[in-house]
Amino acid sequence: MNLLYQSGKSLALLFSFIVFLFPTEIVAQDSTSHATLQGWEQRTLNFMLDRSHNFGGTNFNRGLFRYNINLMSPEHEIDLLTYRYTLIDDYKWMATDQGYRSTFGSLNATNFAVENKVKTTYHINDKNTLLISGTHEENLRASRFLFRLGYEHQLATNHYVGIEPTLSNDKSDLDLTAYYRYGNPGKGMIYVGITKLDLAANIVQGLADDSENKYNKTYDETFQYKTSPGLINVRLESPQWHNFRAELRAGYQTYSRKRVNPSADTLDYFDEEWAHFVGALLEYNHPLGVVGVTYQRRFSKLRRQPAPNSDFTNDFTNRQFSDSGGFFITGTVDKLHLEHWMWLERNVDRLKGANVPQNLGPNYSPNNGRSFNFVEHRLKIKSELSYGSRIKGLQAGLAYHADYRHPQGEKGPNRGVRNFDYRSVYPTVRDRSDRLTFTIGYRLNKNFLFEGGLSYDMDKDRQSGIGVPRVTGEQTWFDGGFGRLSLQW
Repeated sequence: MNLLYQSGKSLALLFSFIVFLFPTEIVAQDSTSHATLQGWEQRTLNFMLDRSHNFGGTNFNRGLFRYNINLMSPEHEIDLLTYRYTLIDDYKWMATDQGYRSTFGSLNATNFAVENKVKTTYHINDKNTLLISGTHEENLRASRFLFRLGYEHQLATNHYVGIEPTLSNDKSDLDLTAYYRYGNPGKGMIYVGITKLDLAANIVQGLADDSENKYNKTYDETFQYKTSPGLINVRLESPQWHNFRAELRAGYQTYSRKRVNPSADTLDYFDEEWAHFVGALLEYNHPLGVVGVTYQRRFSKLRRQPAPNSDFTNDFTNRQFSDSGGFFITGTVDKLHLEHWMWLERNVDRLKGANVPQNLGPNYSPNNGRSFNFVEHRLKIKSELSYGSRIKGLQAGLAYHADYRHPQGEKGPNRGVRNFDYRSVYPTVRDRSDRLTFTIGYRLNKNFLFEGGLSYDMDKDRQSGIGVPRVTGEQTWFDGGFGRLSLQW
């Protein structure tokens, strides 16, 4: 109820502000905006397709999607919420054949979060097309530079088949996708793709294991798949019907089992892994704007245990999953544009076993090497009011961002902090983060926009990462800056 109250309060304040500014009759523009989960889906797929460039690499011991990492500040998620493009922006990106877009913003004193995307389409003839897309992504969950090189052939009207290999610097991490598509994105589509993940991993890792080059540290830990992973990806997009439009996106990473061989031959262990994701969107398009709901789920499971006759000690299972329900509403009146986004999440991180990892938390943590069952309810809010022409000219905006976390479970021994066993390992979990963000930019034309922003810290960092009052550090008003560039041609 606390979460609903906070979200309702922020939405009411924003609408009251609009009514105060525009008490006279409002004339709406026709709305042609749509939202899509394509950007979220692609970031999720990248964790599966490019696992060697996820934080910790291919053999990381804490889940595929890197839910919490101690290098993160408590404001890592609200930073990404502030800097990234919205689902409305993602639809515009999906609809263009050729373009580049970038977003970069401060994560801490020394690091930016950076996302660069580029794509181009080359039509060989009426039936054959080359599709090239690239992603450069750097934040505390991943550091990747991944290209997808696609070839597509049109079988008949609305019927397409294609192949799409990935390309990165890790030879073990190359993937190959074959797909069939009926229809086209944005107009109604059925897509089914099957991917062979880590296509050459066993060959490459075998060569590394047999190499006599003892000075290359990348050869110190090798692995062999006993059961190789695959990926099944399904996308369903409806055409617009009576102002309604819907999407369903899902992926299933099949069971995999591998034997990992560290440089010490007596420390071999087995990893078993499963993962899936589901995303759904339903929207209603009206001349005043767009209203919609979303559902997003990610799940990963890791089972690690010693190989026979190994001295490896860890023996544990880790399950991480997140369920998120979202609501959004947008509206445009002349040059004034409103967007309100809200997500309610339930996040779970369970670690249990005979011998769990010892080195997850900071050195001072009393709970390293213990099992935990972390459950939290989380509310994220993004409300933005902006002014500017969608054709050309100066753009300005004011946004409110919030990230409220409510850990569940029994109260711990330290000041009644819930899930204290988990939060002492991950002290980045803080109850409240919120900020006001001011943006200004310039649109050269409908295909070129650059904007930058600064955030004012509303929570003042008054709370430490384990839910108790902060006793060190000074409160500051500045809460990070960012820039965005979008270009289509």
